Amino acid sequence: MGHRRFADIVGDISPERRARIDAIKEEARADAVAFNLAELRRHRELTQVELAERLEKAQASISAMEAAGDNLLSTWRSVVESMGGRLELVAVFDDERIAIPTVEPA
Repeated sequence: MGHRRFADIVGDISPERRARIDAIKEEARADAVAFNLAELRRHRELTQVELAERLEKAQASISAMEAAGDNLLSTWRSVVESMGGRLELVAVFDDERIAIPTVEPA
């Protein structure tokens, strides 16, 4: 049996159907990575003590941050950056996603 292109198997997809598929994929991706601070820490396989060391804070302050339900954007940024990542802010609407620039700390 020879190889066949995926497009040959499924045929042409209308622009409307492609847009709906892309929207479903984007929604699934967003749902799959919705973590609070504690879940993010555990997902990155860090203990509270390890995160506290990276942030130069006491372990108790990490526990308090994780218990808070309304952390500041700057808190999220410092945590994510301490894990080696970068924080991106995106406004999501039914018809588009808009990246919101965040100010880098001085």
